[in-house]
Amino acid sequence: MAQTTQLQVQELARFAQEQQFNEQYRQYFGDVWNEAGVKNISKMTTQDAQQTLKVLANSEASPQFVKSLLAQAAIDGAPPQVLEYLLSSDIDGDGRTLAQEIFQDGTNPLSADTPQLSPNAEVISPSPTEDLDWQI
Repeated sequence: MAQTTQLQVQELARFAQEQQFNEQYRQYFGDVWNEAGVKNISKMTTQDAQQTLKVLANSEASPQFVKSLLAQAAIDGAPPQVLEYLLSSDIDGDGRTLAQEIFQDGTNPLSADTPQLSPNAEVISPSPTEDLDWQI
């Protein structure tokens, strides 16, 4: 596990320990797990994680909900490699991992935050122009 991702998993675990999810939240989380086909969080695979990401991508979940869902997965014993996979994913394709968006940026991991330029794109900025007198 990469050191950065390991630290993000630890940060998720700390966040999870601070949470006290009520029954309503657990039901919402259960709906996501059911839709993703996850029967036992402690036995999740990366394929289950991929399916969960698809469910989240097609939802209108808030960044806080996504963070809380992952925290609940950590509490319920999701394998470290699955948590690592989820945290290092980029659901919205904006070049920022889910962990970066929920822990550092505070942005929505389900929608791109800035338009992404292709690597060969040129950024053209307006140059100062002199006051030209046009005559017709």
